[in-house]
Amino acid sequence: MTSTAIVIVLVSALAHAGWNLFGKKVSPSGAFFWYSTLWGALLTLPVLVYYFPLVQKLGSGIWWLVIATGFFQATYLSALAAAYRHGELSVVYPLARSSPLLILLVGTLFLGTAETITSAAVVGILLIVAGCIVLPMQRLRDFRLANYRNLATLFALLAAASTAGYSIVDDTATERMRDLLDGIALDAEVALVFVILQAWSALVWLSIGLSLQKTERRLLRQLVANWRSTLAAGVLILGTYALVVWAMAYADDVSYVVAFRQVSIPIGVVLGWYFLEEPLHPPKIAGVLTILAGLLMVVLG
Repeated sequence: MTSTAIVIVLVSALAHAGWNLFGKKVSPSGAFFWYSTLWGALLTLPVLVYYFPLVQKLGSGIWWLVIATGFFQATYLSALAAAYRHGELSVVYPLARSSPLLILLVGTLFLGTAETITSAAVVGILLIVAGCIVLPMQRLRDFRLANYRNLATLFALLAAASTAGYSIVDDTATERMRDLLDGIALDAEVALVFVILQAWSALVWLSIGLSLQKTERRLLRQLVANWRSTLAAGVLILGTYALVVWAMAYADDVSYVVAFRQVSIPIGVVLGWYFLEEPLHPPKIAGVLTILAGLLMVVLG
């Protein structure tokens, strides 16, 4: 990874950890994420209008990728909300955050880009996954396979697969957009335009999903009063991922960016310890150190 990619992802990770700290007491649901996505799409609509001449230059191939990434994003948000409803944060979060790394590693074999990932980076990714699994435990003996045979694990893995899906699609789409708009738009502008298009696409898919769920439609009415929370979430989620998509332009493989994003987990641990007085159990410290070691290997790789 280049120093530019590292700095961009670090800023994104700080924003992501801050959003998790902010939204800790908000119960996630498809309705909540629908409002958040709606805010993000509406607030950035003037930007999309400003860059409309660039949007007109996009071919049908890129538009199909926009539709695909919206589907993956909507599936990710819906599955994550379902996972949290069925299970504990300490089981769901590590699975949802770390599993995409393994999925992307396998994906690179089929995409023919495996040669761009060094052995050091592979080891680093495996260390990050191991650290994510160990981090939430109070005692190492808490790890039991029975804790993962449930609906929470199923939805967490679906969220992880969706994360890997939109990461691969977004990397491909923005690469094509950068080639198409070379000399016309900066990489940051391409990232911003694409993420806004992704938000609108995800909003359509989320709307379809919510229209089929009576409970979520009822939550839509209840969450109207919480517009400040959904507004803040929408701004942070869209801004955070815009930085991630921008960073993809400076990495040899999308797996590097997705792996280094996990720096938000140690940051989140520190924020939780400092602001929320959350305890630092030995496995949590060991998990953070393991993740940091993995991140260092990814950067050096």
